[in-house]
Amino acid sequence: MDPFCSAPQVAETVSAQSVDQTLGDEMMDWDSFVGHEQQRQWFRNAVQHDRLASTFLMVGPSGIGKRTFARLVAKSLLCTGNDPKQFSPCGRCETCVQVEARTHPDVIAIAVEREKGKSALSIGQFIGDKEAPTHKGLIYQFRIKPYSGRCKIAIIDDIDTLAVEGANSLLKTLEEPPPGSVLFLIGTSEQKQLRTIRSRSQIVRFRPLSVEELSTLVLRQGMADNPTDANRIAWESHGSIEGAAQVIDEERNDFRTQLLQRLSAYPIDFPELAKSILKHLESAGADGQVRRDRLKWIMDAATDAYRTTMRRSLGVSGIQEDASLVPPELVERLETNALIALIQRTQQARDQVDRNVSPAALVEAWVAEVSCLSRA
Repeated sequence: MDPFCSAPQVAETVSAQSVDQTLGDEMMDWDSFVGHEQQRQWFRNAVQHDRLASTFLMVGPSGIGKRTFARLVAKSLLCTGNDPKQFSPCGRCETCVQVEARTHPDVIAIAVEREKGKSALSIGQFIGDKEAPTHKGLIYQFRIKPYSGRCKIAIIDDIDTLAVEGANSLLKTLEEPPPGSVLFLIGTSEQKQLRTIRSRSQIVRFRPLSVEELSTLVLRQGMADNPTDANRIAWESHGSIEGAAQVIDEERNDFRTQLLQRLSAYPIDFPELAKSILKHLESAGADGQVRRDRLKWIMDAATDAYRTTMRRSLGVSGIQEDASLVPPELVERLETNALIALIQRTQQARDQVDRNVSPAALVEAWVAEVSCLSRA
């Protein structure tokens, strides 16, 4: 059983999937798409020279537009208003409208059904549901002849959660894809993928958005009223629109203030800090993935504080940061070696969030070590 999930519940609004979905709705043409120009040029060249592979593993941080990018490639390949080699969908033909509305029969997309409390892709999404014989899985739909007469495109999101059983069901499709088909697998890291998936995919790496790119998106999404605020939010968002949504969330900002106050105390109140973090996780609801996302955000907030503390203690200037990110007590008390150790331990804890570990055990272990390291 997923240790982060207790019962089905509607997912929190600020999640990787919901934010990226909003981003996708806003940016379904290349002219308004922000970032990843190198990847775009690579796909354009591959299409123009008929060298497009059949399976792509697209990896990079969540909330940076990978899903939107995959849909734009699909739209470019299927557009009937322009030649696919132009790699520039017209946006007006029936095909473009259907891809935009996510109703095109040749574009199949699946993802973790978070609204049902699930935290991983299920085997039923690939091979179909035995209890509902009329529901065919992705593999069956992918092999049906394209309605458009061009190609079939599948987009599998949350590939990080794919278990061995699901990967095995995909092997034949990966090894013998239907002619002209394209399969996009979207995840956060190639190291999180099974070897059988990595070895049969062309890996496309996506980097976090730059501050300038993210600032543009923050303004476009209405997350800030002016360029100055947008730039500040972008600096704190780790290169993703998901991070920007977290930065402007009032509840999270209130908790971050409390978190930093407890981390800067000397000595740290171990029980109270652990209790406050677990309570904050519980307030996110029962959805396991949402709790994971929130715990990652907590670790990122702590890491940001330690890194900013180290920069200030070393006299590094020119960094646009919110002064509230670092209580003065941390700057005055912690030495560089202790800060390095705190950053490393916090990053290690963040990496462990996606593993099948009890959240209480993970939080308590992290708090215990942070308490000790903060005495250095």
